[in-house]
Amino acid sequence: MRLAFRQLYQDYGRALLRECSLCLRDPEAARDALQNALLRIWKSCASYRGDSELFPWLKRVARSVAIDELRASAVRPPSSHSLAGGEQELDPALPDGLPGPEALTATRLALERYRECEARFQAADPEAAAVIRWIAEDELSIEDVARLLNRTPQATRQYLYQCRRKARHYLAPWYAEVAGGEG
Repeated sequence: MRLAFRQLYQDYGRALLRECSLCLRDPEAARDALQNALLRIWKSCASYRGDSELFPWLKRVARSVAIDELRASAVRPPSSHSLAGGEQELDPALPDGLPGPEALTATRLALERYRECEARFQAADPEAAAVIRWIAEDELSIEDVARLLNRTPQATRQYLYQCRRKARHYLAPWYAEVAGGEG
C-alpha cells in the first residue's frame, strides 16, 4: 500500500500541487492542501467508478480540498499566542501579499457570482460549457477535443470560438463585477 501511495504522489503530485497553488496562492498552504488532497484521494479511491478519466477526477478532488481550506481560512478567528509577558494578540498588520478579510470576502462573493454565471451557461448549452471546461480546466488539446466531438480539428477550432463567445455572454455579469471592483 505504501508503494501505491508513493506512486500516486510521484505520478500526480506536481500537477495536483499546481491545482492547489492556483487556488490558494500560498506555497505552504498549497503543500498542506496537497497532503490533505492525497489523503482524501487515498481514502475515497474505492468510490472512483471510472466514469471519467483518472487525472481530471484527481484534479477535482485537489481543487475541492484547496477551496475548502480557502473557505476555512476566511472564517478562522484571529489566533493569539503566549509570550513571556503573558497573553498578547498577534500583530494585526498582515505581511505583504496576504489578503485581508475584506479581500477574502470579495473573492468569495466573486466566486459565488462566477458559479452562478457558469451554472446558467451549463444549463443553456451543456456541450459548449463542457468544451470550455475541457480546454480550460482539463487542458485538453484541440485534437483531443476534436476526437471527443467527432469533428475535424479545424471544425473544432471554429466551434471553440463559438463556445468562447457564448461563455463570454454568460460570464459578462461576473466579469463586469470583478473588473468594476478593481478600479
